[in-house]
Amino acid sequence: MIEVRVPATSANVGPGFDCMGLAVNLYATFRFAECDSVCISGCKQEWQNEQNLVYQACAKVFAKCNKQLKGLKIEIDAEAIPDARGLGSSAVCIVGGAVGANALLGSPLSNEELLNICTEMEGHPDNVAPALYGGLTVSFCVQDQVYTVKKQVNEQFVFCAVIPDYPVLTADARRVLPQSVDYQDALYNIGRCAALAAGLAEGNSEIVAHACDDRLHQPYRKALIPEYEKVEHLSHEHHALTCYISGSGSTMMAIFDQRKNAEALEAELKQCFPNWQVKLLQVDNNGAIVKEDSSWGSIL
Repeated sequence: MIEVRVPATSANVGPGFDCMGLAVNLYATFRFAECDSVCISGCKQEWQNEQNLVYQACAKVFAKCNKQLKGLKIEIDAEAIPDARGLGSSAVCIVGGAVGANALLGSPLSNEELLNICTEMEGHPDNVAPALYGGLTVSFCVQDQVYTVKKQVNEQFVFCAVIPDYPVLTADARRVLPQSVDYQDALYNIGRCAALAAGLAEGNSEIVAHACDDRLHQPYRKALIPEYEKVEHLSHEHHALTCYISGSGSTMMAIFDQRKNAEALEAELKQCFPNWQVKLLQVDNNGAIVKEDSSWGSIL
């Protein structure tokens, strides 16, 4: 039996549209064993078959290694990461399946090869890269090759995840975006994206406060989250450095450098939105890890 733990992710982080993401300490766990049939548990019955993303990622790895996949037992525990909320639920399943299959085969594939497989399935690397590597990742593609830079995020930063009780589908979040962007808006994001990565790694609160802003997607996507303006206003009232839409939403993420301020926001938001989830999180700097028998070990 192989067990894999994969962190949830928060993509874009403001200006890093489709290229930046970070891993947070919410986890899904997957258990794998080869068998003679496909047996999947821990998810909706409609996904307990070969259409399951975890299984499909396993199949991709087996095919890459020229191995026959006769059957597989997969146990999924992913309740901590809600679907369609901008926390990388699909990327977590893809990475979990790819890492699990690779471990079953004796780890013949490198992390770079796994990232390429996962990105091909997901469509872009902003969620799969941090789920695999942990920390803050910035990625780009050259043809079929994905290149990623990983930074460890300074431990002083606390992330307040505000998770509404409704989803925002990625297709809808894509649909509201314009077909072209203004040259000045592109320049606005480029500098901030580069500075934000450094600020989060170095613990520079001033840089994070000013660099985590966006003109390419958030001005359009916030219309899909009616409470966005209120959450942003409350975040700044409680001295958040910034507040951004996690992935395509509906989750919003506020960043703090003082935990007491994050706790105050958490308490007020739970009163304002009693049906929502509000979680104080740290960045997970480890990424996907594998447990064989009784010991956990990083894939890196």
